[in-house]
Amino acid sequence: MFRSSFVSLAAVTVISATAMSLLLSPHAKASSILVDYGSVTYDPATQLQWLDITKTTGLTYDNVLNNKFGSVFVQDGWRYATQDEVEQMYRDGGLPVASNPGSTDMHILTSDPSQAGYATLEHDAFVLGNELGWTGFNGTVENPSFDTVGLFAPPSSADPDFASTSSLSLAAYLGNGPGSSVDVTEYFDALGRGQAVRNIGSFLVEDVSAVPIPGQATTLAAMLLGLIGFNLWRRKQLS
Repeated sequence: MFRSSFVSLAAVTVISATAMSLLLSPHAKASSILVDYGSVTYDPATQLQWLDITKTTGLTYDNVLNNKFGSVFVQDGWRYATQDEVEQMYRDGGLPVASNPGSTDMHILTSDPSQAGYATLEHDAFVLGNELGWTGFNGTVENPSFDTVGLFAPPSSADPDFASTSSLSLAAYLGNGPGSSVDVTEYFDALGRGQAVRNIGSFLVEDVSAVPIPGQATTLAAMLLGLIGFNLWRRKQLS
């Protein structure tokens, strides 16, 4: 799982090409309610804003908590997502994951083309991975596989010296063969809190129930500027 390399230029090309084929596919029917705002993804059901995992790749759990190496995420209002929040985000992204009752590691979703509805599930997994940011790429242009792995706040039952991880893996995307699969896993005692892995980031969230999300903030700013401009124009006409 952790052998994936950084997403290279070739991987970006693959993502772009497969995204186009995805949009043209008759099976491309999204179940997600998440809204992508570029570097953040908004979940209207929980009113949580998710920072792209790629923004924190290579940083340890403690690096993020303690604002080390230029990391100011916690200082800026971000925090580590809980296990329940990560699982709910997957569901709101169209992936029907199961709840992990407390085992050290667990596949909370696994599916392949032999199962009904796989095309839609694969589509939703690809969209969600693009929104969160893929941290790893394997395979070829014709047979690409993607991974995104992030740290989250360990549950109370886990070892406090370790951070927990969750991964979304998409194997042999659009291959529709025996090697194709969608997997979501959770590992409670995956990494030491001071251990860094270059293709692992962090699931960071911000509660935006009381503040505008990026799209709303832009709209409000445009409206205010428009009103100011209109008032200035009106005063000029009346003078």
